[in-house]
Amino acid sequence: MKLYINIKYLIVAIIFGFATTQAAEIKTSMNAILASGKQMSNMRKMLETYSLIATEVSYKSPNETLKKSIKEYENTINDIDKNFKDEYIKNSIVRSKKAWKPVKTALLTALNDNDPDRLMKEGLFIHGNIRSVIVELANMKKYLLEKEKINDSKMLNASIEIAASARRLSTHYMMKMWGLPDPTIEKHWNNGVRIYANSIKMLKSSKYYKSPEFKKLLDATNKHLKYFNTVWMFDNKFMPVIVQERADKAYNKANDMSKIILTEISK
Repeated sequence: MKLYINIKYLIVAIIFGFATTQAAEIKTSMNAILASGKQMSNMRKMLETYSLIATEVSYKSPNETLKKSIKEYENTINDIDKNFKDEYIKNSIVRSKKAWKPVKTALLTALNDNDPDRLMKEGLFIHGNIRSVIVELANMKKYLLEKEKINDSKMLNASIEIAASARRLSTHYMMKMWGLPDPTIEKHWNNGVRIYANSIKMLKSSKYYKSPEFKKLLDATNKHLKYFNTVWMFDNKFMPVIVQERADKAYNKANDMSKIILTEISK
């Protein structure tokens, strides 16, 4: 009973801090699950930001956004490394840090090198290697969800995946706009659409969809997905600012759905 009460109290605390930037150390499995999902989105946002810098889109100060994203990711990984003794997590952190080092070096070229050829070369490297970092985040999230046997873990994961997929689609749209010569971009786009759509389908079949508030949020993310699929078809007219805004909205609404699910779990 004491354990249940502590977990319930913890989840309530998480709900109120969910939308904020990492304000406290990540010390619990639930915190780590949410943080891992957030960093899956953040990692893709870094590549999106790099693409915007390379194409000289200055909306929302991309240089400062990139610096902030790098710091946020490193703080998250360091917190998990410091506070979790689980062997699986420790091994994943080791792989994460190894994969992250060259990716970070490549990302930082956007801040001190405006040579188009150099940026294109590094952009290809980032896209080819950043997945290794994302995979470890996804693996940690999956491991902890299974280990803790959290109620409605599949629903929580679906809302997290919608947030991450919105970032994935925005990122690959920016790379397409940039003209990055990577033949896997469309493949990854299609995979993002599949995960996004499947997550929506799962949540629509859940008890949460009966809630007017939740339904409104989920329906909105579905509209954003339809928009992403529409603009992807156009090769001669790009709207990076609108796509980025749409991705931000879908990401935030997905996080709001996670809050609702967490509230239900805490009852």
